[in-house]
Amino acid sequence: MKRIPAYILMLFVAISGWFAPGCSDSDCPLTTLSVARFDFLDSKTHKTVTLTNGAMITGLIRIDNQLDIDTVFNQASSYMSLPLSYTDQTTYVMHYSETLRDTIEVTHKNIPFVKDIECGTMMFHEVENMRYTTNVLDSVVLVNPQIDNEEKTNFYIYYRTADDE
Repeated sequence: MKRIPAYILMLFVAISGWFAPGCSDSDCPLTTLSVARFDFLDSKTHKTVTLTNGAMITGLIRIDNQLDIDTVFNQASSYMSLPLSYTDQTTYVMHYSETLRDTIEVTHKNIPFVKDIECGTMMFHEVENMRYTTNVLDSVVLVNPQIDNEEKTNFYIYYRTADDE
């Protein structure tokens, strides 16, 4: 009979653990990857332009004085979302054909961000400068220099279309 209150207390603690939020619940964001979004637009009309399947974008990243080249985008789309390097410079090469290409070079500051220790560290970026070639594209405009894990447009890439010529 003396053990019944102890059993009831243990049962209550066990049940309350199921219903009450515990320490393992976290408020971590669903995505921790920071990407720059580039929207493709017509340089005269500012309407959306879609790249064809033949276009390929490669990223050039320098790690320990070695150059790493990887395809980062290869699909028909009216925009692209690309990661940035953890060094202070990221270069994207847009291949339109075997010989025709443009290069976009983004210089940025990397900003480590910790929202919660359980979520780990995220890397945000702030664009400081950019350079680009104009073989096919007309211009690149920086819309929002803050690149983080939220989906928003950071750059407009303006293309000269057949109607422009």
